[in-house]
Amino acid sequence: MDIIFYMARENNKIIILLCGLLIFLFSFIIYFDSFKNGFLAGDDEEIVLRNTYLNNWGDFPKFFTENYKAGSGTISNYWRPFQLLPYGIIAKTTGIKPWPFHFSSILFHSLCGLLLYLLFLKLLYPRITLPVIVFTDMLWLSLPAHNEELAVATGLASPLHLFWMLLGLLAFLYFNDGQKIRWYIISLISFVFSLFSKESAVVFPGLILGVQLAGMRAGILKEIRPAKLLRIFSPFWLIAFIYIILRLTLFNFSNTLNFYSQANIFTEHLLYRLYTLFTILARGLVIIFFPVGIHPETSWPVFTNFLAPQVFLSFLILSAMIILAVINWKKRPLFTFGIFWFFFSYLPMANLVAKINALVWDHWLYIPSVGIFLSLASLLQGKLIRRAACFILVTLLIILSILTFSRSRYWRDTEAISSFILRHEPASAKTWNNLATALDGKGRYQEAIASYAKAIDIEDIYPQSHHNLANVYLALGKYGLAEEEYLKAIKMDGNFFYSYLALGKLYLAWGEKEKAGYFIRKALSIYPGSLEARELSRRLPN
Repeated sequence: MDIIFYMARENNKIIILLCGLLIFLFSFIIYFDSFKNGFLAGDDEEIVLRNTYLNNWGDFPKFFTENYKAGSGTISNYWRPFQLLPYGIIAKTTGIKPWPFHFSSILFHSLCGLLLYLLFLKLLYPRITLPVIVFTDMLWLSLPAHNEELAVATGLASPLHLFWMLLGLLAFLYFNDGQKIRWYIISLISFVFSLFSKESAVVFPGLILGVQLAGMRAGILKEIRPAKLLRIFSPFWLIAFIYIILRLTLFNFSNTLNFYSQANIFTEHLLYRLYTLFTILARGLVIIFFPVGIHPETSWPVFTNFLAPQVFLSFLILSAMIILAVINWKKRPLFTFGIFWFFFSYLPMANLVAKINALVWDHWLYIPSVGIFLSLASLLQGKLIRRAACFILVTLLIILSILTFSRSRYWRDTEAISSFILRHEPASAKTWNNLATALDGKGRYQEAIASYAKAIDIEDIYPQSHHNLANVYLALGKYGLAEEEYLKAIKMDGNFFYSYLALGKLYLAWGEKEKAGYFIRKALSIYPGSLEARELSRRLPN
């Protein structure tokens, strides 16, 4: 350890470069086991396996004009062309197999770690020593909370949009140093690219304004007069405004600001959403460092009383953070900025404006957690503090890296991840459905039927459960029961393409061409890109 400190003091550029290389390779080491993971039921199917747009270069422009699940005949609220573009390139060059998709996510996670290292060097070094910066960065890379995004095949969106945000932030800092317009243009373009990657990048203008103010306060960045600041930052806010307008109009594929099909106690009461947010943010702070019992599909209650112990305690914790940030603004502005980063970057997922049909996902902490580690690193100065800090950071790094590496196997296949989730969330209808799909694919039909029945019994809101159950009945030759379940799926969702197509094929096999024609044409009207529906329609009488 003493050798590392000595070399850092000497400002050895080779050591700084080697540390950067270590950070870049680190993600591949701790996520190496995830390359064995296959495609999973759910997003992997709709984004990759059933996405016909990935198979044709000519369909790639549709990534920019349609929702990001349109290629599989599904309507989604999301618009992420830059997530789909790499997937299309992978599909056309290597074919549809899991490992290249895993590689893309881990590659950009590694690049995020590298850019975060450069950001920490720019903002903190040499006041904060190189070992502290390196270990803090690696600790962020190792967080098990990131695992649910990076251990799956289609988890590119989070690291991709953070990559563009960090690149834009660094470019802006270089622009501030030399006032060279090319860095400013790179920052603007990076912001646009980050918006093309994931919706939550809309917070970027607030983050660069925050780092500008904190940097000026800390004496790292040049002072800029308010009038000039306004001119510099106006284009970023204009881009954000245009993006929001487009997402509410041209790219409003379902309902951008409300993912719920009907009103409920959560959607109708802003205060209840705020109370619930307090508890979710406090939970996020805990699981960043103490990831005990974390898992996908985490159930979370809607809190309706401010004086409920969990709400009130969470409020006190968050208020203490904000008070500390305010108190430290003069002496430790980067600590304050890190706290601001945590809260501000979580806003798109906060359910205060856009009402997302989920309360908690661990990968929502991917960008907010950066702020926590920036705040942490900014405090670790002084000889005694840095030595103790390095010991603690390395200890945590070893523990969290082992946890992250070992957790990757839970995402090995749909049966493995579903069984893992059901140990924590036995009342998850979606997960019972996914487990049934996995059992069905392995020919374990009776177990699959029981799991579909369990899903429907818990919460009968998913047309997929009825559709998939119908597929099992079809495989068992129980055609009447299959027809029943397909019709139930359509009744539940009038645009459920898959059941229309399946019924069309079923009636065609029975010789009922008139009925078959209705369902096949309906399927084609919902999803004109379906090659199978087109082929079947040619076999119908005019």
